[in-house]
Amino acid sequence: MKICIILNGEIKGYKAIREVLYKEEYNCIICADGGANHAYNMEIIPDYIIGDLDSVKEDIVKYYKNLNVRFEKFPTKKNETDTELCIYLATKLKADEIHFIGALGNRVDHMIANINLLYYIRIQNIAPKIISEEEEIYIALNEEISINGKKGDTISVIPINGNANSVTLTNLEYPLENYHMKFYIPLGISNVMLEDECKIKVSDGSLLIIKNI
Repeated sequence: MKICIILNGEIKGYKAIREVLYKEEYNCIICADGGANHAYNMEIIPDYIIGDLDSVKEDIVKYYKNLNVRFEKFPTKKNETDTELCIYLATKLKADEIHFIGALGNRVDHMIANINLLYYIRIQNIAPKIISEEEEIYIALNEEISINGKKGDTISVIPINGNANSVTLTNLEYPLENYHMKFYIPLGISNVMLEDECKIKVSDGSLLIIKNI
């Protein structure tokens, strides 16, 4: 099941993101609290709205309740973020892909936390991705993944959760083969796709992959 989680971060262009939502053909859309405001502005009807609901406009809550959207309200004081609660629901729904919309911008702490959650999702054997108007963010964990785009797209590869061993980059302007990437040295920043597809492989470790679009 392919699930989209709309968060309360920055969305600069509703039209572009709305097109992404329709193109991806998600099986389920979940809004994390204030993400419902974004959904409303894009004329999207989510399947669920989850959180303490302190960031959703009251008229939008009423609007979606009238459309029988399912709400799950949680206390404001809780250990989990609203994003985590959405991930828990997505796993219960047997997601094999989870995409985040509105995961970047506004607050750096929330943005870093959302990026780190990609790792949490991936260790559950679910494929995660962050989508914005300007970038797509993936994670590779002890595996090889293919990134589709177009020749000339910028790709950055950044180790997370420690060093990444035996990294191989294929179809990029600056290739690597079985390279040991240290997480504190930004060697993989601003590479360039030579074809419409590139491959990133890491045998031992995890890589954050950012494609600028």
